[in-house]
This record gives sequence, C-alpha cells and structure tokens, in this order.
Amino acid sequence: MTFPLPLRNALAELAIAALEDEHAVAALMWLAAPSGEPPPDAAAHLGAAHLVDRGGLLAVHAPHAGAVAEHATRALRAVGAHEPADTGEPIERAARATVALWNEGLFFEVHEVLEAVWKTASGDTRQMLQGVIQIAVAYHHLAHGNPRGARTLLAEGRARIAGARASRLGPIDLDALLTSTAPWESALAGRTTNPDRPPRLAIRR
Repeated sequence: MTFPLPLRNALAELAIAALEDEHAVAALMWLAAPSGEPPPDAAAHLGAAHLVDRGGLLAVHAPHAGAVAEHATRALRAVGAHEPADTGEPIERAARATVALWNEGLFFEVHEVLEAVWKTASGDTRQMLQGVIQIAVAYHHLAHGNPRGARTLLAEGRARIAGARASRLGPIDLDALLTSTAPWESALAGRTTNPDRPPRLAIRR
C-alpha cells in the first residue's frame, strides 16, 4: 500500500529510531496492535511523529490503520534481526541497519539510512552507497507499481556498484548483491519473468 508522504516519512523515522531506541520500539508495538492509549514511553515518539492524537491514531491516518499495523510489525521484525555494530563508525552502523530493514522489505527506510551517510561520503564509498540506495529505491518502486522506474534505477545502481573498486560496504557483500539482483535486471528488461521476491542481504562475517 502507498502511504501519504507524511505518514510514510513518520513510519520510516520511527522504524529507524527503533533500531537503537527502546521507546521507539514501544511505539511500534502499539502501532502493530493498538489498544487504548499508548503507554507513556511510546506516546512521546508517536506524538512527535504526528501519528496519534488524544490517545489514538490521527483521524487522517485512520483509513490506513491496517497497513500501518502491518508496517509496524515488519519494522519490529527488523529490530529483532538487527545486529548492532561494535563500532561507532557511521558506514558500519548504516550497513547493519540496512541489512535488517532490507530483509523486511523496508526499502524506503534503507534509502533514508544510507542517504544520511552518503551525503558526507566520497570516492568509491559514495558510489557504492548510491548504488545500494538506487537498488533499494528500485524495489520500493516495484512494491508500489512502478516497474519502469524500478528498471532504470536497478540498472543504474548495479552499474554504479560494478564500477567501484571495492567488493563490500561495511558487512554488505556487494559482489553477492550484484549476483542476486542480476535476475531482476533481466526480468525488468523483459527478458525473463520476475523472481518471487527481492533478494535478501546477509552480514558478511
């Protein structure tokens, strides 16, 4: 389902925060199964994101309540799968967050996480980040019925990664990403049928 932009952005902000903030986790838990007023540790996050008013989901968001609950559930699974970095190095932290969010199909959130570090990156690192961002956005487009945009971004992202000299981005194996996305590039170009689902990312030990 396509959310209105303010709702999409608020949910993304909450999902990303929950990777490191237990109060954001509590907010997601309430969104996944709302009952009564949210607990105090969740209410601050929900209010700051303009998701609730007077103890319930804002009226403007109410038509999307089921999709919000499903999205929050996926975000909670991402939190459960997240393996935090041992270091405060931004690329490492962003890459590990990417793995958790990507594998739950939270591709807009992946874009937000990686763009934050892409802005200050340079050289091959910047190219690799942009390539992964483009591939994530391609899958976001696919999920929202835009195969043409997905085709362009997937091809551009894969070419950008292939042109970089490094084979990994933090714990993300870029060679494996290129291999696993090749069938999708072929399918979107009309040469084969689409695979069942986007490829998963794994942390390279």
